[in-house]
Amino acid sequence: MIFQQFLNEDSGCLSYLIGCGQAGEAVVVDPGRDRVHEYLRVARKKGLTITRIAETHTHADHISGNRDLGAATGAAILLHHSADAAFDHVAIQDGDEIRIGSVHLKVLHTPGHTPDSVCLLVTDLARGRDPWFILTGDTLFVGAVGRPDFGGARAAEEMYESLSRVLLPLDDSVEVYPAHGSGSLCGRAMSSKAGSTIGFERRFNPALRFTERAAFVEALMDGLPPKPPSFETIVAKNRGLIPLQAAKPRPYAAREAWEAVRDGGCVVDIRDPGTYGEGHVPGAINVWIESPQFADRVGWFVPRGAAVLLVAAGPSDLERAREGLARVGVDEVVGHLEWGMIDWRSEGLPTETVEQITVHDLAGWLEQHRDVVVVDVREPFEWLEGHIEGALHLPMLEATSRWQELPADRPKAVLCAGGLRSSTVISALKRQGLGGWHNVSGGMTAWLKAGYPVDRS
Repeated sequence: MIFQQFLNEDSGCLSYLIGCGQAGEAVVVDPGRDRVHEYLRVARKKGLTITRIAETHTHADHISGNRDLGAATGAAILLHHSADAAFDHVAIQDGDEIRIGSVHLKVLHTPGHTPDSVCLLVTDLARGRDPWFILTGDTLFVGAVGRPDFGGARAAEEMYESLSRVLLPLDDSVEVYPAHGSGSLCGRAMSSKAGSTIGFERRFNPALRFTERAAFVEALMDGLPPKPPSFETIVAKNRGLIPLQAAKPRPYAAREAWEAVRDGGCVVDIRDPGTYGEGHVPGAINVWIESPQFADRVGWFVPRGAAVLLVAAGPSDLERAREGLARVGVDEVVGHLEWGMIDWRSEGLPTETVEQITVHDLAGWLEQHRDVVVVDVREPFEWLEGHIEGALHLPMLEATSRWQELPADRPKAVLCAGGLRSSTVISALKRQGLGGWHNVSGGMTAWLKAGYPVDRS
């Protein structure tokens, strides 16, 4: 058997190529849109023809590469029959087998994360008749389980049943390879390890310690973060209900870009928060290209269907951004500001700024009882670990829907763990017409390092 795992470090997505060298065939599982050429390259190198493409579920966090890979290879796309996809595919169901020479993949239906979730139990008959490993999709992660994205408590109950009925009865030695790892939004507290075993997860995975359904459901639903707004669009694209496009960005002169913005376009400024704060296009969303979950964050805050123009520090960042945004279905990237903010300023076009302050500045303001609202945009679990006394908790994904809770007439100091998410939230809320923003560079990490007090109540 030939087995290779592919990791996208930016998104935490994992995909797999499984083949039989003797048969010269391979199946690719959970292909990413941005890795198609890599699957083809690896298959050629190993003398394999990709004959099947399998999905463990309909993904909500990234665009699948199944149709692109299928077009390049002629391979059939295998989806669980409940996926209800609108493009040509082969429906599979519980108990079906995918045979690649001496390698057999058994389909195990495991609803919970999504209704169409499956796991693939892999046996290499050249090695023995006992299963070697299982591809668990978003049902079981290393250190966590999948979030019940669309079905609420009922989906959490289905997750409990799938784990109890399908995965936990497996032998401790069966290896576990999930569809996502650390950095993904599809679960909580996932490990950075790329694989595990059923025995290790049985012993150390917190979600598998519950022996009663009700307790499991309560724990899984407790503090579940809101579903990112981009998820439904990505699912629709992965089901074939919204057509996929290929972005064809081109350079824009400053005045041409300004006209595009005035016509409803959205500028995404992928420079670091400090540079963005010194001067940016009015209404620009700031997500630094080096941010964790860069593409996801852009997808959350860019208005649906808006033409996207990028502002970058250099050409290499533009290509990275285009590839990353295509992965999450942001296909409306029409171009980039050709000469950046230099041309923009030389044309005398309007700019805006965001003051960057240190944690020492903020501590001084609070000690002086200055009229400032501290806004903490971290996740609930981060908030509980310690926050500034009196701060307003406004998690990043809730910020644009709760903006009216913020006083329009008072200065606002926004912080996260390090100063990246806070800059993104500020840029999104500036589009709501609110002013008086200060981005706390270094965030709570710098606050704690400086020894300033925190509230854990």
